[in-house]
Formats: sequence, C-alpha cells, structure tokens
Amino acid sequence: MKELYNWLFHYNPYTKYWAAFRREEASDYFNGAQKDSILRSTNLSTLRELIVLYEGNTEKIHKNLKL
Repeated sequence: MKELYNWLFHYNPYTKYWAAFRREEASDYFNGAQKDSILRSTNLSTLRELIVLYEGNTEKIHKNLKL
C-alpha cells in the first residue's frame, strides 16, 4: 500500500465526511481551501481504496468517477 504514503485522513464530525489529502496540502485543507486534490467521502475505506486503485492520482479519480 505504498500509494497511501504521504496521505493524511481527517474526519469532520460536523459534516460527517472523511477527507484525504497529501501532507503538503494540509495547510490548504485546514484553512478551508476547496481543491480538487482533496478527496471527500462518508466512508474512510472508500477513500483508501480509491487512492490505492488509482495510485494516488487524483486527476484519474475525478475523471473516472466524475466527481
């Protein structure tokens, strides 16, 4: 699962969503930036599976899932 290296996961209890983002985007995420590279889901395992399946390429994830 080397694809998960350098990814951070955060649960927001107010929105009830998990977020996944790369370590270098942590300040953007916590400052409220709305970037396509920040993935969100109600299920943590969904985020992990997508990152592994698409080898951490968020562009491929958005393209194939039309997020």
